[in-house]
Amino acid sequence: MATNLTETAIAAAVKRAAETKQRIEMADAGHAGLRLRITPSGGKGWVLACRDPLGRMRRFPLGNHPDMGLSAARDAARATWAEVRKGADPVEDARRKRAIGKDAKERIGTLASLIELYAKKQGHNLKSWPECKKRIDSVFARQLKKPLATMRAGDLQFEADRWPSGQSAAAAVRYIRPILKWASEGGRGYVARDVATIVPPATVKRRDRVLSKEELSRLLPVLDASESHYAKSMLLMMLTAVRREEAGGATWADVDLEAATLTLPATKNGKPHVVPLSRQALALLTAIKPKNAKPADLVFQARGGGRLANWAKGTETIQKASKTSEWTRHDLRRTAATLMGEMGELPHVIEAALNHTAVHSQLAATYNQARYRPQVADALQRLADALDGIKARAGEVVSLSARRAKA
Repeated sequence: MATNLTETAIAAAVKRAAETKQRIEMADAGHAGLRLRITPSGGKGWVLACRDPLGRMRRFPLGNHPDMGLSAARDAARATWAEVRKGADPVEDARRKRAIGKDAKERIGTLASLIELYAKKQGHNLKSWPECKKRIDSVFARQLKKPLATMRAGDLQFEADRWPSGQSAAAAVRYIRPILKWASEGGRGYVARDVATIVPPATVKRRDRVLSKEELSRLLPVLDASESHYAKSMLLMMLTAVRREEAGGATWADVDLEAATLTLPATKNGKPHVVPLSRQALALLTAIKPKNAKPADLVFQARGGGRLANWAKGTETIQKASKTSEWTRHDLRRTAATLMGEMGELPHVIEAALNHTAVHSQLAATYNQARYRPQVADALQRLADALDGIKARAGEVVSLSARRAKA
């Protein structure tokens, strides 16, 4: 029978429970379903007994007495009853919150664990994945350990908007959106759908940076004189027009000094690329090859033999030494291609040197799959000679037509 609960009545019930060694449950007349459970040891807990929308009798814990007084218990009972009528399940919600907290401590169910899962399922096939993940980890560092269950779209958007470099943040957004979309679709439900609607804080600009001959005349001597593997790899990029990841992932098994070739088994277009080495590129690789080099060893290594990873710092050091700025490793590849174009090399030869999928139109490439290796070898040798001229402050690059006229 429900009664008007008072502190005096509660104290009496506590004493009675201790004497009888039995639990006592007191019903409150002030709110239907509100109960105070009293154990023989003196514990006192408020619960709400009511039926859920399916007609099942449920009991929902509200708090402990005296931390929660009678008035607060009645307020909590009213609020919980209103939630239950709407279909909420406070018990399940509380259990879920506890699980989320535990998972977050163990890095389960967090943004970081989602990224790792995506990498195993999808990202491991992407050659650019290491760079993508590095950018995501930098921009969204403060969100990586947070539970996905509590993550909102605004959380990630705020991190992107506050990042100092709009271009860097825009790239991170471009990399993370496929992950969030994958996580929200296909019945996965790892994150809410609106989390994947994050927008870039800036428009990603297409780079067209090409280093001038004057800049190259300051940069090339630094790359040549430096013992840094970052510098040597960049010099190889200039001499061969290979991509950064291709140079960084090359092993000595890929280098044939006798045949003067660098074979790249894993490239962006998915096809092996045999790069003819100019005399200068061959001399570079011969000079840096250790006497005890093993075939599986990387050509360009960080300390400990691993891959070069701190490209930003390595580039900054080289830029400072050469008094150049605002260029990236890919700009070196673009500069090499531009120099070949200025020297009069034919477009399809340059495309083949760059290992682009189609060296003509896409349709023509279906029928003509030649890679013009002899012509590419000649073009890369002329490029290396031109770079030597620039390094010696020769100034102008002699055009291919003029060179042929003199011959």
